[in-house]
Amino acid sequence: MGLSLPLSVLLMVLNEIWCYFLDPSMFVFLDEGGILLDITVDLKMIRYLAGILAYTLVHEAIHAVFIPKVWESEKTYWGFNGLFGFVYSEEKLSKERFLLVSVMPLFMLSFVFPFLMWTAGRWSWYLIFLSVLNAGGACVDLMNMILVAVQIPGKGIMVSNGYATFYKGVS
Repeated sequence: MGLSLPLSVLLMVLNEIWCYFLDPSMFVFLDEGGILLDITVDLKMIRYLAGILAYTLVHEAIHAVFIPKVWESEKTYWGFNGLFGFVYSEEKLSKERFLLVSVMPLFMLSFVFPFLMWTAGRWSWYLIFLSVLNAGGACVDLMNMILVAVQIPGKGIMVSNGYATFYKGVS
């Protein structure tokens, strides 16, 4: 996990650049002396925290949607590990499918969704925050993608048991 921290920073910066590209006016607070944090616990704060939880659940659901036969599988698991959500499957997955399952939440929630919200005129600093937070949280997904891309042969088949992943090369 520690090795994924630089990836987290990189993904967050790339996503901030994307969001700035969509609408530079949303970043005007940076010209006004920085970010002032006035944290009070009220209904609005609870809604913001619920939004973060919902975004996390959607992130994990997107992973799941791209796992073949996920709804019929008795070998697919969901949950929370501390502050982080997870979904993994002990079903056999091709290398290509694993890479697709891993990248889709980052792509959909940090790049496509912000673009759609900006296009629809529903853009806000909070959506930028969720988008950047998702990008940072996807660092483990990206780290897994890098490891799989480097270590598993081209047509390899993978099976995960949560903590370990096994593969078989296919010619």
